[in-house]
Amino acid sequence: LGVPILEKLAPPIAPFFIGRTGTQLFLTDGKADKPPLLLRMASDCEDLKFLSSLGAFLCRILYANVSYDYMVGWRTSSIRRETELFKPPRRSLDGYKHVVDVEYCPTVSSDGAHFPPEAAKAKEAAQSSPSPQNTLQYHEIVEEEMIRSLQMLGWKKVDVSFHSTFWPYLAHNNIHVKRERLHKAGAGVVAHVVDSIKQQESSTFITASL
Repeated sequence: LGVPILEKLAPPIAPFFIGRTGTQLFLTDGKADKPPLLLRMASDCEDLKFLSSLGAFLCRILYANVSYDYMVGWRTSSIRRETELFKPPRRSLDGYKHVVDVEYCPTVSSDGAHFPPEAAKAKEAAQSSPSPQNTLQYHEIVEEEMIRSLQMLGWKKVDVSFHSTFWPYLAHNNIHVKRERLHKAGAGVVAHVVDSIKQQESSTFITASL
């Protein structure tokens, strides 16, 4: 959620406010012995080839707010472990205001995502006795499986920081300029997206010509 205290409090109560979507977002959907939807979507399971479909793209780019995003935390949006986070630069990249860092992450060899017995046990506890402690333990297990699986693909990770804007708490909407006037601080991020697409198209054209 971007705000640590909310991330701890939200899982037990989310289903009461947003129903089935809440259980899916916080990984408690389905039977206790079955992997949650988001874990399945981070892998290939049965006839659902989610990871293979992601792998079919020539380029995968993540844009992540490093702070002030009240909906999605930096760790989640950039597919990083807590130990992989770093102190983000304060200065923007030339020509792209508020884009502070770009990291190219190669593939990491792995046997993919699993839903081990301890995950099923933790899920049952999170479902039957929802509490910050129970959900935290369960989330740590499942999130690690999701990261291991998603890191089997290469990613370009673009970190964005709106810390210097007049109202940084608009970061979640600024990053994609939800409304042109209100969220125009994200114009530099959009410019980076456009240039990244152009660069990818140019590379594809050159490769095809060769």
